Amino acid sequence: MKQDQTKVTAKKTAGLIAGIIFSFLFVNLCLAADRQDASARARYEQERSVCNNGQSNQSKETCLREAGAARQQSRSDSLTTASEEQLQRNRERRCDAHPASDREYCLQRMRGEGSQSGNAQSGGISRELVVPVKPQQ
Repeated sequence: MKQDQTKVTAKKTAGLIAGIIFSFLFVNLCLAADRQDASARARYEQERSVCNNGQSNQSKETCLREAGAARQQSRSDSLTTASEEQLQRNRERRCDAHPASDREYCLQRMRGEGSQSGNAQSGGISRELVVPVKPQQ
């Protein structure tokens, strides 16, 4: 009889410990979600301020719509930032539109060779690569 009581007590203790651990994990998960939501809210407010101050290269309406869409994606955990590797692949894909004879020069510009001026906010980035060409004989 005493052995049965010991087993029941051990099971209750194990259940209590499991409940405490689960509660601790749940609280941590909730705190992490709150921090993520606060970060997304702060980023949205910053983007909204840029839109309202006319500091975007988009119309105010488009800018606010994009900021709202980014906030929505952030809430559903589908907003991601591309890695440097992905960004480089995207830059190199732009060169696919060039004829084969110019593609290598494009790739060199996309890798940072040559000079660069401008930015997206001013309407675009201009990349220039000066290549000496032998005169035809």
